[in-house]
Amino acid sequence: MANDEVGKGGDAAPRAIVRTKARPSIVWLIPLIAALVGLYLAYWAWSEQGPQITIVFESADGIVAGQTKLKYKEVDVGVVETVELNEDLSRVRVTASMAKELSGFITDETRFWVVRAEVSAAEISGVDTLLSGACIVAGQTKLKYKEVDVGVVETVELNEDLSRVRVTASMAKELSGFITDETRFWVVRAEVSAAEISGVDTLLSGAYLAVDPSSDGKRTRIFEGLEKAPVVRSDKPGTLFHLRAQELGSVDVGSPVYYRWLNVGQIAGYELDEAGESVNVQVFVEAPHDDRVRSTTRFWNASGLDAVVTAEGVQIDTPSLMSMLVGGIAFETPATVTVAQDVPENMIFELYPNKQATRRPRYSRKTRYLLFFEDSVSGLVPGSPVEFRGIKLGEVLDVDIELDLDTNEFRIPVVIEIEPERLGMTGRDIKVNQASVIKSMVARGFRARLATNNIITGQKAVAFDFVEGAKPAEIQFGRGYPVLPTVSGGLDAITERVTRIVDRIDKLPIESIGENLDRVFASLAETLVSVEALTASANTDLLPTMTASLEKLES
Repeated sequence: MANDEVGKGGDAAPRAIVRTKARPSIVWLIPLIAALVGLYLAYWAWSEQGPQITIVFESADGIVAGQTKLKYKEVDVGVVETVELNEDLSRVRVTASMAKELSGFITDETRFWVVRAEVSAAEISGVDTLLSGACIVAGQTKLKYKEVDVGVVETVELNEDLSRVRVTASMAKELSGFITDETRFWVVRAEVSAAEISGVDTLLSGAYLAVDPSSDGKRTRIFEGLEKAPVVRSDKPGTLFHLRAQELGSVDVGSPVYYRWLNVGQIAGYELDEAGESVNVQVFVEAPHDDRVRSTTRFWNASGLDAVVTAEGVQIDTPSLMSMLVGGIAFETPATVTVAQDVPENMIFELYPNKQATRRPRYSRKTRYLLFFEDSVSGLVPGSPVEFRGIKLGEVLDVDIELDLDTNEFRIPVVIEIEPERLGMTGRDIKVNQASVIKSMVARGFRARLATNNIITGQKAVAFDFVEGAKPAEIQFGRGYPVLPTVSGGLDAITERVTRIVDRIDKLPIESIGENLDRVFASLAETLVSVEALTASANTDLLPTMTASLEKLES
């Protein structure tokens, strides 16, 4: 029986027990991915992290940890992290983190200061620190045209060298045809000046970018923002005129332009000319007042009081109170010998310092010459007049002295500036024929001499005229300015005139005139003898006969 059990057991096949190995659950992928993302974000945050700096101030007034921003060109470039006193409590240590873009610009030459609202007699600054939204903010600052939203700022960032700020904005579809290289953009903020208060609405709504669209020009997507609002805009009709002044005076961009003390425009801009000798001013006159500007119109600085003393007393031209405070430019078209015409293209008007000066017109074109005198120039100073037969041509710019090494004699060089248009030359004559005209005048005796302009003060002037019998001379070149010939003035001029009179007397035929007079006197004597003989004959013959006849008639 036992064998049977063994046999039965031996016939049964062994059975394998299969156990499945446990696989990692997919749930573990989630923390793994999260860990990888966290590592990446940590690396990105570390790689993008800028330098951390420490700044020391005398006071922490206005600085708040975690809130106070560091700005460059009104762009956020960092934030204050901690504010604490130093060990001896004498100063404040501020720790701040900076943007990565500034890593290469943080040196011992970098400077930091706190911007607060300040009011002084000179200016009001830092007002935007009292308000939120005073700067351009990505995603918030709007673009507006005629106070209508036409876009929004998307990004604000510094360029590579930190010299400019790059703003990216999206525009409304309606402006697609008006975005050209003639389109202009500028920031509108609240501004307070003596002339006006503008942008007050931005105190509540925040700063915005104003747009002056234009359909002219080429299509583009990159623009140069303006620092100030332009005076001349596409939706404001008018004309831009160009002026030239010796000094700018108390006018600024935005100052008013007056016609009969009515505000008819604004000063659009100003700049020094290339030579740095005058200031070029652009004024915008609104329509229809721009038609009042003619070729003979005169502009003057309308700031302050204009007083002049005449034989009739003191005359004071009083402008409006506003122009006295903020400055401005006025214009009028006086009655002149020249007929007023339309303003030619590219014409430059002279800007006079006051209204009285407009009665002594100056011209835009000026030419400099050099004169040499041997007489005393006492009383001749820069600003002394240069005249031709009593009419002012220009003024003296400089008076000096130099030694002529060739003759070992001193002479006095005088630089003068004249306005050729006063001699009747037109713009084309000055540009093309001025040299030849002056050359022919010199050949005809055109000379300069010193003349006493005021006997009481001893002030002298340079007087030009055509001198009869002047020695032949020519214009000399090669000394920077053309050299015009001169003649002696003062006592030498009187002596010269007396000499010319004596020469004329010497040329008279005195002997022949004397002989003729002798013959005349001899003939006159013979005539007198004949008259005496006739008178004696009348007394002898005629009177007795007449007496006898009268006696017969009486009887």
